[in-house]
Amino acid sequence: MPNPSERASGEDLLRPGQVQRLLGIAASTLWNYVHQQGLLTPAQHTAGGHARYRESEVVALVAELSQVAA
Repeated sequence: MPNPSERASGEDLLRPGQVQRLLGIAASTLWNYVHQQGLLTPAQHTAGGHARYRESEVVALVAELSQVAA
């Protein structure tokens, strides 16, 4: 379960490693999805500058990519 401080508007936020596992991608691919293709947008950054992603956006992307692959 995510840390209580890792919420945006009451929604769970995922760490990059969690996003990578859900999507089955490498860190470099996640970076590409965010910075070059705009498929995901970090919901917030921690004080240390680490990105957190909205769970709902990640789940929607998983569904979208699954439809494209089918």
